[in-house]
Amino acid sequence: MSKSLGRRAATAATVIALGGLGVVAAQAPAGASTFTTTYSCSSILGTQTITVNGTATASPNPTTVNTSTHFTVHVSTSLSSPLAINSWSATLGADVSGAQTASFQLTGSGGSIPANQAITADVAGNWTPTVTGTDQFQGGNLSIKANVAIFGNITATCTPSTPRPVAETLTVTS
Repeated sequence: MSKSLGRRAATAATVIALGGLGVVAAQAPAGASTFTTTYSCSSILGTQTITVNGTATASPNPTTVNTSTHFTVHVSTSLSSPLAINSWSATLGADVSGAQTASFQLTGSGGSIPANQAITADVAGNWTPTVTGTDQFQGGNLSIKANVAIFGNITATCTPSTPRPVAETLTVTS
């Protein structure tokens, strides 16, 4: 019995360490950029390396100086949750380079996810450029909090490997 509970704990840790994200084939929205990156995720039960596939969209793009730009990122991995997840929330850092150097956060949350169902995550946030030029956006640190049946709240922190791919490019005019 303790072996079974140990396996469930390890499985739950893996699910949470992987952000509770699963594969769902979805068409990228018009204007979306696709990317693949590797993250190292740690939770109370260990560390695991994962690959994240995603689509990122900036709107409007192109934009003008001092205009708030809305970013959405859809991410997926090859895992599904072996245990029911009651709810989840995630925060993804976005790092800006190019004409301007900055960072901002994208957040998202979701409700219940049945066991063994593929899971995806959508996060969104806003950023306002202050100079003209071209800016590139890369995914930064990722934090996931999931309420998992049997275990309660579990948090995983994920750090992107380098080099990080450009997830989206934004053109800013005056």
